[in-house]
Amino acid sequence: MTQTLITRSSSGWRPQRTVLLVAGLFSAILGALIVLPDETGNQFHLIRLASIIFIGLLVLAWCYFDSLERQQSLYPWLRIVIVFFGVFALFIYLFKSRGFKEGLRSSGMALLSLLGLFAILMSSTFLCALFFRID
Repeated sequence: MTQTLITRSSSGWRPQRTVLLVAGLFSAILGALIVLPDETGNQFHLIRLASIIFIGLLVLAWCYFDSLERQQSLYPWLRIVIVFFGVFALFIYLFKSRGFKEGLRSSGMALLSLLGLFAILMSSTFLCALFFRID
């Protein structure tokens, strides 16, 4: 019986894309949560804190999988910076791991991805407000 070895290139699974899909889903859910009313008034503060933490973890996951793919080490100090500064630390990682020219190109792609996630957030907010008839 022959056993086949599945490699990353043959399987088609890219963890960075999975992280981006989770970020898109999170943006859609966050847009809905922003609009829904709360009687206590603490909803917005809890959503903001949870989203900051989750975004930092998503950026860390993306950087981790990217460093594995590029066979570079992700330094512990950089992991801490990524968790605390989230999206801003992503640009530090991109320039550090790719150099200036490729880092600039990758930063542009990251900005386009962030704009797409923002569009998902805004459209989810708009659709939720329309659906629940919230002003």
